[in-house]
Amino acid sequence: MSKPIRALFVASELTPIAKVGGLGDVIGTLPKALSDLGVDVKIVIPKYGEIDNRNLKLVISGWPTGFENERINVYKTKFPKSSVEVFLIENKKYLSRGPIYFEHTAFAGRFEEIQRFIFFSKAVFGLLNAEIFSSDIIHCHDWHTGALVTSIKRQTSSIKPKTIFTIHNLGNQGKWNFDKVTRWFGKNNFQKFGNNFNFIAEGVLNADLITTVSPSYAKEILTKEYGLGLENLLRKRRKDLVGILNGIDYGFWPVSAKASADKPYTHPHFGFVARLTYQKGLSLLLPIIPEFIEKYGAEFHFLGQGEARFEKWLEKLSKKYPKKVFVKIGFDEKLAHRIYAQSDFFLIPSAFEPSGLGQMISMHYGNIPIVRETGGLKDSVKHLKTGFVFKEKTSEALAKVMELAVDYFYNKPKQLKSMQKNCRKQDFSWGHSANKYKALYKNLLIS
Repeated sequence: MSKPIRALFVASELTPIAKVGGLGDVIGTLPKALSDLGVDVKIVIPKYGEIDNRNLKLVISGWPTGFENERINVYKTKFPKSSVEVFLIENKKYLSRGPIYFEHTAFAGRFEEIQRFIFFSKAVFGLLNAEIFSSDIIHCHDWHTGALVTSIKRQTSSIKPKTIFTIHNLGNQGKWNFDKVTRWFGKNNFQKFGNNFNFIAEGVLNADLITTVSPSYAKEILTKEYGLGLENLLRKRRKDLVGILNGIDYGFWPVSAKASADKPYTHPHFGFVARLTYQKGLSLLLPIIPEFIEKYGAEFHFLGQGEARFEKWLEKLSKKYPKKVFVKIGFDEKLAHRIYAQSDFFLIPSAFEPSGLGQMISMHYGNIPIVRETGGLKDSVKHLKTGFVFKEKTSEALAKVMELAVDYFYNKPKQLKSMQKNCRKQDFSWGHSANKYKALYKNLLIS
């Protein structure tokens, strides 16, 4: 009997231990699906200050990193309802002080963030070299782990693990002034991009294989519009780039009989649960909300946090229309479930969307998504079958498709009910995508 593939997931988030967005959801679900397929999966994340020590076992104490006399502690726990082991690295100076991210947007905007994940990469690399994390494949996720990919590529050992680098969001690249970073690794380890070094570019340059989170996004990032300055680099590695659509864990999103019943409202309810950023299409959506309230009696429920300009704009709308616009700045898991379950339409008018999980969750509840035709939204939502889809990146195009949704709500109830049924029939569980990842692992190990 052949030995199972050993894979180590390295990431900045893990639902439910340390969640901010969709990255955490993926790291909290894909490893379990791979484990069910016989892959020996482990996960390592930073041990942030907000993570409770209960249910954690200290397995390494005071391990020297070889950098600035800094030491780390390593904790271990089992992921709920699985055999997946989770390791958490503690360091008071760099990893365990402050929140998961220092910016509300979760984008790298402060040097503290850059230092945190450089240190995290150095710590994981040291533990790999000490054979504490023995793995065949190191599966690195997003910019936070780009320096680790480069370190593994440049090590001189004749035996080293294969690396996969997954791009969850190319818009968040982890860029910083090159000279401020060289003291961590020396001047000749990273490639210069202008005056900066770029974590996500390091992952793309040096990983054995690159994946991203939907087939359409894998094609989009080869273009100037979506490549965000890295399109030429990505095109050079086109043969090593694969797009696999994300999935969801339906066990985390139980549908009660009440939630799955036809919506009881006499006027349309629109839901929005996401980071409040340009990426999520808020600059298209917010200007047209008054029209839909005044003309159609629509209600809007918003949950999220992010850019200050969007938070303020939403708060102004909620004050102007207190009975029509509900806003909660922050994150609330229970409220997210309610919005998914009780809205008629779920808004994802994204400027770009690598995969998107919101449309998958909303369809599970018969909550019809309204999406822009981009990335994973394009791959998962079909116009007038499982959602309302628009293409142009304008408020006018969004308003037109929202008006179509309102028309279905008031005048075409049978067609709307048929769309709701189609939505509930969709299967976005991880099984299919996890099999694709396992196949990639196998091919990589024999190449």
